[in-house]
Amino acid sequence: MKQVILAGLLGLGITGYMCAQDHPEHPKSQTDEPKEAKVIAAKVTGENICLGCLLKKEKGAAAQCSKYGHRHALRVTEATEAGKDLPDMKGWVLHYLDTDNGQPFIKEHHSETLILEGRVYTQERVLEVKKQMAASKPSKPEHPEHPKN
Repeated sequence: MKQVILAGLLGLGITGYMCAQDHPEHPKSQTDEPKEAKVIAAKVTGENICLGCLLKKEKGAAAQCSKYGHRHALRVTEATEAGKDLPDMKGWVLHYLDTDNGQPFIKEHHSETLILEGRVYTQERVLEVKKQMAASKPSKPEHPEHPKN
């Protein structure tokens, strides 16, 4: 009887050890560990979008931009760090850090294409604007809640 119990325990131990090992064709993912929060000095190009207007138009959200004003963020179309392309950031929505340099982009520059330099806090998806490099007006029709008449 003792031999049967010992054999069973030994079998369980070996099975546990084998399950804990990486399979050569399916190694354990390293994505379980949290990614390191990075701060990147970057040049970022993108469209300055109003989150409320976008969600109202695309998803039927009850945003009230005409009452409370716009709250913009930058939808990234291109980003570089020291001249090196950062393709993973394409499509990100970066929120502006509330600073003197960031304020004009939070409330103004509706739907403009912007080129900004600053620091990107990758984990938080936040842009701390250092300076504006360029801006171009949208070729879209004027904003429906703010006609220029």
